[in-house]
Amino acid sequence: MNTKEFILEQLETCRSKKNGWCVTLSNALAGLSAEDAIKRIAGDTHSVHQIVNHLIFWNERWLIRMGGEVPPKMEIENPETFSESDLDDAKWRESVKKLDLILCGFEEKLRSMSEAELSKEAFHGYGASWYEMFLQTTIHNAYHTGQIVQLRKTAGTWDQELGVS
Repeated sequence: MNTKEFILEQLETCRSKKNGWCVTLSNALAGLSAEDAIKRIAGDTHSVHQIVNHLIFWNERWLIRMGGEVPPKMEIENPETFSESDLDDAKWRESVKKLDLILCGFEEKLRSMSEAELSKEAFHGYGASWYEMFLQTTIHNAYHTGQIVQLRKTAGTWDQELGVS
């Protein structure tokens, strides 16, 4: 397995390819209602909805960069990416779908990139290659997926059939 195949395997496993070792993001969000997505378990924790908004924000920025464009200027700081908005089940499903489409976009872009492209600096001044960006993104997404699972377990909305209990 070469580096590109390895990273693709990691991206797919984080998003939706069940492997038994960890819960996929798609399973972490499966069956969750908007009402449950906005619940906060304790004062300082984020809701699942806020975590999904954070993941959309950062992953979308990277997908834009992968398309050779520059994302909009950052108008907010990282804590503000955990945003909240009015949410009903339709809007919640849209958010979950949007995140999945962004992550599918990563997989598609990765498949189309050559090893040489992946070894290059992701963008001028970043100081790291596309390979490194993908590895960091995968870690970031897996971390937040774990948070979502823990929040669901604490709230009593986790179905053990969806993954690691």
